[in-house]
Amino acid sequence: MQIIAGKARSIELNVPPGMGVRPTAGRSRKALFDSIGGALPGSCVLDLFAGSGALALEAASRGAAALWLVESNPRHAAVIEENIRKVRRAGVEAPIELLRASVLDTAVWVRRIVPAPDFIFADPPYAESVEFFRQLTADARFTEAFAGARLIWEIPDTPGAVGNFLSSSGVTSLQVRRFGGSDFLLGELCHA
Repeated sequence: MQIIAGKARSIELNVPPGMGVRPTAGRSRKALFDSIGGALPGSCVLDLFAGSGALALEAASRGAAALWLVESNPRHAAVIEENIRKVRRAGVEAPIELLRASVLDTAVWVRRIVPAPDFIFADPPYAESVEFFRQLTADARFTEAFAGARLIWEIPDTPGAVGNFLSSSGVTSLQVRRFGGSDFLLGELCHA
């Protein structure tokens, strides 16, 4: 898996072994980031369920100003640290902070995200994706701290999955878009 564009273009990223991490496909990442375009440089980015860090590190390579990655699995966190070193060697200078915490334990990590992110990427394990989405978008600590952020959530590729994401009161301007063969829920965080 490679960084697609920017300062770290063509850098090979490591991926944690096994089925616990399912990185967003390269063509989906390319189409997604191309759609964001000029809004990314200078922005702050939060990557939830970071896995390999590919989404945040792609944003860093394309000019994001500050990045936070939340990952609870120690093996995945070690891979993320290796990948951060790789993009640093390629010239990416933006602050990148790895937060070793459960995404749902917002009391531990939300207060460390300053300034608030402009973009929040989430690509959790498919089997728990809907439940993670429901819990986070109902978490007042999360929605109040990051109200106004653009949420980009990769939707599982199981039949009927999209409908499970469309009833959240914590996200407005909901839309589902397909990028490179993967569906993403796009919206803006609001107070739950």
